[in-house]
Amino acid sequence: MKFLLGSLAIASLSITSTQVFAQENIITSSPKPEDAKGFYGTLGLGYAAHQDIGLSDSFLGQPVKGSLAVTGGFAGEAGLGYDFGSVRTELTYIYNNSSLNSLDLSVAGVGINAPLSDGNVNSNSVMASVYIDIPTNSRWVPYVGGGLGYSNISWGAYRTALLGSTIIQNAGSQGVLGYQGKVGLSYLANKKTDIFVEGVYQGTSNFTIDTSNADPLSSWGARLGARFRF
Repeated sequence: MKFLLGSLAIASLSITSTQVFAQENIITSSPKPEDAKGFYGTLGLGYAAHQDIGLSDSFLGQPVKGSLAVTGGFAGEAGLGYDFGSVRTELTYIYNNSSLNSLDLSVAGVGINAPLSDGNVNSNSVMASVYIDIPTNSRWVPYVGGGLGYSNISWGAYRTALLGSTIIQNAGSQGVLGYQGKVGLSYLANKKTDIFVEGVYQGTSNFTIDTSNADPLSSWGARLGARFRF
């Protein structure tokens, strides 16, 4: 009898422990809890390494080729999203900052390098994006996706010494097509919060700086952030 009672007690304790464990770890039983669907806010901060900007123009009837050397800088993204389960959509504002270091030109086969002072180029973008969350049956959820939207490229005034003269470039801006692609990894911290790290490629269509045709502004970057469900 004692053996039977002991066995029943152990079985009861085992069932109770299993129920408690299941309740406490319900978020790990699927890639995303059912009530995670719905609206959320997102914020990501990081760094963007910008690629040099190719330029083409003409001088005294001669074609001029060159590039602006760009140093990367701060990148941030914030906005709203809706989670359908395995698919998410977002509408976000993205800011990227970078500095212009030097101007490299080739005129009639002659190469010229001229350092710049006070130069910078920024982009302010609004993107509509779609992401696919890949099921893993754990708190760790990888995802891929991308977006399309509008980017306003702005550059500050800068000056450079070129062929014995000081050339001043006026500040300006231009609106162009913008796009981005991402691959990332989310951690479901709780039913209301996801923490994520992601790699980002962001680009634009061609633009112009005064009379010079500029190649697309593009960058590779990384961001760390969080999503907060409403």
